[in-house]
Amino acid sequence: MDNLVKYLNQVAHFSEDEAQVNDVFTSDQLQMEALSLNPHQYLSPQVEPLSDIVYFVLSGEGVFEVGDEVLVLTRNTTVLVEPGVSSGIINESDSQLSVLKFMAPPGVNL
Repeated sequence: MDNLVKYLNQVAHFSEDEAQVNDVFTSDQLQMEALSLNPHQYLSPQVEPLSDIVYFVLSGEGVFEVGDEVLVLTRNTTVLVEPGVSSGIINESDSQLSVLKFMAPPGVNL
């Protein structure tokens, strides 16, 4: 049972140097990461060719680039990114941004 329970405050970490991608779970069917962005940090847009991606904002506010769209997402909001569509995140705010990222099936761009 220990491998099935994770505490995000023990897994997810912020860094002054760059945005952090923290692995939470990986199985044959799903991958989950905790993304931690300090103010003005970003994760460059990337294309996941084989996986659906769902971003869920836990706290803060982020600018999500999804394909040609720019979306501002806040706490308790989510967005689906289909395979082959680029996505990236910018924290333009003055507070920390915490996001859960789910990929199914697990991605190849780890």
